[in-house]
Amino acid sequence: MAQKTPLTDNIILVVVSNPVLQQAVHELLENTMFRPEFCNTSEQSLQRAEELLPAVIIVDTDFSLNPYETCRRLRASRVLNHIPILMLSSRQNRDERAAGLSAGADDFLEKPLDGLELLARLRTLSRLNSQRLLLSNLSRFTWMAEHAQEGYLLLNRPGVILYANERAMELLNLDDDYLGIPFIHAVEHLYLPQPTSVWQNWLEDPEPCFLVQPETPTARAAWLILEAHEIEAGDEYQRIVRLRDVTERMSIYQDMRRFHTVVAHKLRTPMSIMVSNLSIIKNKMEMMTSDEIREYVRGAIGGAERLAGEIRKILSYIDAPLALNLGQPARLQIVPDLLQQLCHLLELDNVTLSLPEELSEQTIALTPDALEMILHELLENARKFHPQHNPTIEISIGQNVDGFINFRVADDGMNLTPEQLRWAWLPYVQGEKDFTGELPGMGLGFPMVATLVWKVGGDLRLRNRPDGPGIVVEMTIPLEQTIRQVERQAIPYRNG
Repeated sequence: MAQKTPLTDNIILVVVSNPVLQQAVHELLENTMFRPEFCNTSEQSLQRAEELLPAVIIVDTDFSLNPYETCRRLRASRVLNHIPILMLSSRQNRDERAAGLSAGADDFLEKPLDGLELLARLRTLSRLNSQRLLLSNLSRFTWMAEHAQEGYLLLNRPGVILYANERAMELLNLDDDYLGIPFIHAVEHLYLPQPTSVWQNWLEDPEPCFLVQPETPTARAAWLILEAHEIEAGDEYQRIVRLRDVTERMSIYQDMRRFHTVVAHKLRTPMSIMVSNLSIIKNKMEMMTSDEIREYVRGAIGGAERLAGEIRKILSYIDAPLALNLGQPARLQIVPDLLQQLCHLLELDNVTLSLPEELSEQTIALTPDALEMILHELLENARKFHPQHNPTIEISIGQNVDGFINFRVADDGMNLTPEQLRWAWLPYVQGEKDFTGELPGMGLGFPMVATLVWKVGGDLRLRNRPDGPGIVVEMTIPLEQTIRQVERQAIPYRNG
């Protein structure tokens, strides 16, 4: 059940020393919506008020109670200063009323008491107190909500939106003039609430539930958790609603399953090729010609090579962070020779490099092994996703004024969708959402590049070429001296 928080429990604290007056108040409030609690001294009144947090405090002007000092002490308390004080005074004693107002009293009731008038005053004061508390709490709520990372809304009893913070407006795609929109309609416009049995009765019984945006060909499913907290104050009623985006959490299990499934599939395919060829040779070798045996051996060798290649890619991704610690930081002067070796290995003919001579002696925070892994993955991906597997690749290196080196790698292959650009740095997210074992590559190249660059404090960006087909990878990699300066700044300051 959603939690309900009453702002008042209709307790009336009565500070009266006269037993006759105590009995009168007790009888007048008996069988009413109010429950009186009594205390006999000024000292006791403060303690009891903090314990009970009553809706109204009644204080008699009997001087044995030091009533005005009692009022001042109640008003001085941060816990009690919002609670209305009703003073019982003698008929037409203007001095008592003036002193009471000065001490902090809110209203007065003449003695002897009239039951109907007492109930009317208590109802009015308790309602005003509830509204005062509600406004105070709403002020705190809106301040907190505006600074929150989650979506918060305030609804009235029929479920109409009275307030929504910026995050809630974003999650529900609300315009600035959202006031008066039914919350149910706003939700159902974008999401499928689950389970439906909970959602059907949500306005009456706001149990937690999920809001789901189903998966589309260009976007994964989105998940929100909807929770509610009810507030009642007399006739006033509000429901605070919280929207939490749990898409990442809900995707963890699916991503793990996908990772394991793809690894198994990528390893199983070449393994099956190798094993099936060897099995045929084993079972039928006596009946096979030499040429047939050579053909099946070549098939087994091909399967073994594919299997070895897939395993190397997995191990490269897992071990990528280790490359940061193997060797000294790399000088940019190694890039031309490194690039020449990679182009020969990958059979790439149309690769150009722009490296200003003055930057050749600069040392970056990456080791030679890490730099080689990054360039290898970027070049291999450019070839893999080019329609003819023969891309034209432009690599340019320049210096950033803040102690970083800029790498730009651009190809003329194919453009990516916004969804593909957004998730290209996650393992096994490739050029199509429905992954098949026949799609070349492991989907680990870009994630490995990101791991290596981010680990040294660099940054990177993947985008489509603005002047035609192809993608551009832009990396910002710190110089070695930049990293050393950061390390020195991280040393704790010690006095003396």
